[in-house]
Amino acid sequence: MMRPLRAFGTTVLLGGALIAPAIGGPTSTVASSSADPVSTQKALRALFAAANDSIPAASSCHGNFGPSGQAKVKDLLAMRMAYLYAGVNVIEGGCSITQCAVSIKHAAGEDVASAVISFNISAGKARASSLQCVITP
Repeated sequence: MMRPLRAFGTTVLLGGALIAPAIGGPTSTVASSSADPVSTQKALRALFAAANDSIPAASSCHGNFGPSGQAKVKDLLAMRMAYLYAGVNVIEGGCSITQCAVSIKHAAGEDVASAVISFNISAGKARASSLQCVITP
């Protein structure tokens, strides 16, 4: 069951997800079966641990997230989370033994966006070199 977190007049739902590697591809999929904030926290903690790591140019997560210079994991997270100010917002995550994924979804009327960030982990930290994203506007 997802638990709503109310902050700044918006509802953010935190939950968990199952991680399953995509067949024949380097990315993972996030599929919700039962929400688990503990799983989401573990995935977010691993991603936050890599906050100062640069996103490789070859990664599907690479982009311009505000600051000049090489984009860092924290720039990607700040950009995606900055728009969770209104509407219904859901952050879900989960990990297998070697991989994690975090899904950030935003919906406020016709303003709909999402990002699924998948990555390999080592010693509880995301490996920036393995970051893969599926991002919608």
